[in-house]
Amino acid sequence: MSRNSNSDYMPTDYFSRQALEFSFRLLHVQHPLLAHAIKNTMDTIKIAPFQELHGSYTGEMLRNTELLHSLKAHTVGKIVSALTDIGHKSLQRKDLPPEQMRMLRDLIEDWVLLTEWVLEHTSPDEHDRTCYQ
Repeated sequence: MSRNSNSDYMPTDYFSRQALEFSFRLLHVQHPLLAHAIKNTMDTIKIAPFQELHGSYTGEMLRNTELLHSLKAHTVGKIVSALTDIGHKSLQRKDLPPEQMRMLRDLIEDWVLLTEWVLEHTSPDEHDRTCYQ
């Protein structure tokens, strides 16, 4: 699932569809609106052609640009926050086996890598005049 295990081979401009599916399953009960946004994205974005992935990865991947167009940066941040909260609560309750905790950690890291990609590849809104600037 995680692109971290294949970081030497995995193009950074793509996000795993499997990570989206896992995120949907984790969020659908406690965060139905985020889950709906993920489901909508899975239903509308086409899988990147295998040739684009340099033949190094066989999983279904989505282009980050299309993912960001569908989810928007603030939604990606909310997903990272919600998944982090789920992980934190699971650590406190100690209710997840180590393998599932590792999978959740890898999933959160995938979303964080996407967030970093967003920061590197988007420019600030020149028309944004909110008070925090």
